[in-house]
Amino acid sequence: MRRPFEVRFVETAYLRHGLFALELLDAVTLSRVAQGITVRADGLAAEKPTVNAGGVFVWLEEDIAALRRITIDPGVLPYEPVAIEAADVRRPLTTVELPPRADYPFAPGITGLRGRLIESRVPTPVPVPDAEMRMRWLDEDAVTWRDAPTTSPTGVRGDFVVVLRLARGQVPRLAADALTVRVRARRSGLNERGSGDLTLPQGRVADPSTFAQGPNALIFAWDELQP
Repeated sequence: MRRPFEVRFVETAYLRHGLFALELLDAVTLSRVAQGITVRADGLAAEKPTVNAGGVFVWLEEDIAALRRITIDPGVLPYEPVAIEAADVRRPLTTVELPPRADYPFAPGITGLRGRLIESRVPTPVPVPDAEMRMRWLDEDAVTWRDAPTTSPTGVRGDFVVVLRLARGQVPRLAADALTVRVRARRSGLNERGSGDLTLPQGRVADPSTFAQGPNALIFAWDELQP
């Protein structure tokens, strides 16, 4: 996974005596998160890790074969909960980007949108929870579509937020300081689908008030999305 404008190393001494370690990053800023969050390793005798001086969660020597999953509870922090199955844990270090919650306090300069995913507009809108959402953006060549690396799940009401994070050297197509994007949705057991083209102002997290259509502007119906 590429991270823009930042090169960081986890010091070997931090991990030398550990069974494995977990690094949590804010998916928007890529800053390390260690405080105010609860991490547990289901199946291990020592469920709770220690946090070392570098802000990395570390489990000491024991039989990793007993590990079932790692759960990450953000508490009051503006991130979505995350669960990592044992098969996805990498030694000595697993890095996880915490997806922003819909109420995440974005700093100026971030491009994204807050929306809602429903099954259908008629007869009654039913929320789609636990779908994986991401943004797709049009490259400066006006031909190539690229997926943003950050994904976010929909909440119980279908609410979500997706953001555009560019790696070094990536340049989106701009027209009047606006980008052309699409919203992509993936549900368990179903094919991924996406919206039509949307025009977003650069450096702003859009919400329905951004668009002339009003409240319905960023409501996406699963049965209207395309492959």
